[in-house]
Amino acid sequence: MNNKKQESFFLSEKFLSKLPLTFLFLIFLIPIVILKINYKVGLYFIAFYVSYWTVKAFESYIYIIASYIKLLKVNKKDYIKTKVIKEDAKKLKHVVIVPIYSEPFSVIEDNILSIIANDFPYMENITVLLATEERWPNAIIDAELIIERFKNSPIKIVNIIHPSWLKWEWKVKGSNISYAVKKYEELVELDENMTLIHTIDTDTKVEKNFFLITSFFFLTVEKPNNAIYQYTPVYSNNWSKWTFFARLIAMWTTFWQLSESQNPEFYRNFAVYWQSLHCLKKSDYWSKTSIVEDGFQYWRSYFAFDWVFRIVNVPAVCRMDIVEEVNLYRTIKSQYKQLRRWSWWCTDIEFVIPEFFKNKKIKLYEKLRKTIYLALNHAFWAGGSIMLFVIGYFPWIFDHLKNSTATLAVPLSTSIIFTWIFATIAFPSIASVLIMRKYTHFRKRDYILNIFQWITIPILALTLFSIPAIESQIRLFFWKRIDSFETTAKMKR
Repeated sequence: MNNKKQESFFLSEKFLSKLPLTFLFLIFLIPIVILKINYKVGLYFIAFYVSYWTVKAFESYIYIIASYIKLLKVNKKDYIKTKVIKEDAKKLKHVVIVPIYSEPFSVIEDNILSIIANDFPYMENITVLLATEERWPNAIIDAELIIERFKNSPIKIVNIIHPSWLKWEWKVKGSNISYAVKKYEELVELDENMTLIHTIDTDTKVEKNFFLITSFFFLTVEKPNNAIYQYTPVYSNNWSKWTFFARLIAMWTTFWQLSESQNPEFYRNFAVYWQSLHCLKKSDYWSKTSIVEDGFQYWRSYFAFDWVFRIVNVPAVCRMDIVEEVNLYRTIKSQYKQLRRWSWWCTDIEFVIPEFFKNKKIKLYEKLRKTIYLALNHAFWAGGSIMLFVIGYFPWIFDHLKNSTATLAVPLSTSIIFTWIFATIAFPSIASVLIMRKYTHFRKRDYILNIFQWITIPILALTLFSIPAIESQIRLFFWKRIDSFETTAKMKR
């Protein structure tokens, strides 16, 4: 009985919620402990840590280049002439969920216009579900105006209002879009193996070949139901309009997606993606209690399919908004909250470890790999940049070593390497210009501004990239949970 109680404690949220912050603490403690036990080994550890992240930085650049080349190649292909599109795509139904809360009418309208402008030959097979909230009447009014304005368009537009009184739901995106799909299933008969459920944000504008690419990929991959398909987000709608740090964070998010797409074992879906209705139903739709329904949806599907599951990168571009508010203070605040919401992915550990323990079909090696990656990913998200910056000074903690040559050399050498890593920002700065000029208008001065703004990346890495993640882990540790989805404000077009 005691063993069972102990086992249940280690699988409880009370215990698992402490792990992310504990791992974060450990990554700072380990080099200090090693230095204390064996000074030379500690120095080797510091050298290894700095070298590892140097290699990882350049590896990510290679991945970004490979992914961007694939993006260009895919978008040049003439899909309309392929046999798959001519014969098989006509059987597919596309259901696009657009959750609406407080976004301006012009933002919603741009979203719909981009869908209607598609080159897809079977536009009558596209339905847009405007998922509105009962607690926000203005969104319902805007949705009805959209339906009236586009009533003669080739696509179907349906407004489904999510009640505010349903039990076992939090005020999160997952509960809204789950309700929308379930209600739509009651209205029409759908073949769950040939119906694609697209989840995009309200500010999203899709490219003209969007439905051609998504249809082609779904119809040509193996086990199409055993996958979530991730689009490529490019934050270009208001690129030249707002603050440099919001542009950098948005561009870094695009780079992160491009880089991670080349690492399929640990690739995760984010923000804009799709899956078949069969896949969605097997994972019991979306979580109704998580503020990060996107990345969490991977794990729900992964366990539903007994780990025979993956994320498929689909280089169909979704153009989205950079964080923008009416003034600088509110923009910084809104950007911080968005990053904190993204870093709330650390709560996945509460779900993943118990599920691994229960599922006997998944190999032990697979469980260990995934769990270790999940734990380290969030630890380094919160503390990796800070650790890289301060680790060279750890030998100074020990008074009797302060005058040694090695102790003086380590912080100097790590500082040089740290500076050298960030000197390579020439790559992302040039890459950002090459990518963004395809999706937004560039004035002559924008080329210079967009290159030199990358100089501030070290500061952002130590602040806006790290602090929201640290707060998320502290909140989780002390059970100060974020239980509602705070939408990022969108400005009028």
